[in-house]
Amino acid sequence: MNGLIDLCPSATPAIRAELLDAARRAMSENTWRALKADLGVFSRWAAVAGLTTLPAAPPTVARFLREQAQSGKKAATLARYTSSIARAHSLADQPDPTRTELVRLELKAQRRALGVRQRQARGLRFRGDVADPLAAQALAAAGPMGVCVEAMLAAAPATLQGLRDKALLSLAFDTGLRRSEVVATRWAHVEKGNAGAGRLFVPRSKSDQEGAGAYAYLSPRTMAAVVAWREASAAAPEGPVFRRLHRARAKDGPDVWTPGAALTPQSVTLIYRSLLDTARDAGLLGEIAEADYDHWRQSLTAHSTRVGLTQDLFAAGQDLAGIMQALRWKSPAQPARYAQALSVEANAAAKVVGKL
Repeated sequence: MNGLIDLCPSATPAIRAELLDAARRAMSENTWRALKADLGVFSRWAAVAGLTTLPAAPPTVARFLREQAQSGKKAATLARYTSSIARAHSLADQPDPTRTELVRLELKAQRRALGVRQRQARGLRFRGDVADPLAAQALAAAGPMGVCVEAMLAAAPATLQGLRDKALLSLAFDTGLRRSEVVATRWAHVEKGNAGAGRLFVPRSKSDQEGAGAYAYLSPRTMAAVVAWREASAAAPEGPVFRRLHRARAKDGPDVWTPGAALTPQSVTLIYRSLLDTARDAGLLGEIAEADYDHWRQSLTAHSTRVGLTQDLFAAGQDLAGIMQALRWKSPAQPARYAQALSVEANAAAKVVGKL
């Protein structure tokens, strides 16, 4: 499926090929993929219902949203469908049915019925759920502290895979990078700083599609882990930092591991969960019930480090403007949402009720 024309066979007139080409080049890969997927859902639904997708009548779009909600789709998904339908009509130079009162009211009704709160990745904080991460004792001195970055880093074995995974987790936490940004990191982007620290050049991100670029801080801990991984893997100076590892089985002697192509974004979550399992097996998480551990493991994703770093920054007393700059946010809405649960422990009720 090469373009949106395939998803809108009933379009009259058809979307011009040169306009589609320009739109494809103007969008990120993820945005283009989501647009095609959304219009595919709409097109297949309309084909079954015997309705036209482009141009679509307002009652068609309203019915589509209503039936998608009934099938279990969330409010955020309905909003994305609406945006994609609007984009298709704009590309075809057709009146936008999503701007009519019928569709706007239907979307509002579904948001009211479904609720708009989205599921959030669980925050993976450096020293766990502590009031002040800077005041907390180190893992080695304080003993098991539950699920946290520090325990997972301490559990990483001194193998080639362990060195890679440790460097990846440490860098991801320091920078708050999204998974696609983590695996896109190249050695040329890592720069030395002062006192053992460093910085990472982020050439492009979700909020920087035009590639203005930004810098993120790397702690001495992360720089040491990255250097250890680089030396062990004999990495080329211009390639990707985090690579897949291929195992060659020998009849006699140990297995030989060699780095290959760059990791995929999907690998990041798998690496986090593997490190969590290793930390648990090593007894670094302390007493944790099986059900609680399973829930933690299931809710741990590649985005957990971004959430956890944001929560640690808030807990350490950093202001919103500084946090937005450090994690390269354009809007305060998302970081404020990540800190919402933490703020309850410091609000007016907590200051009074906690002392009663």
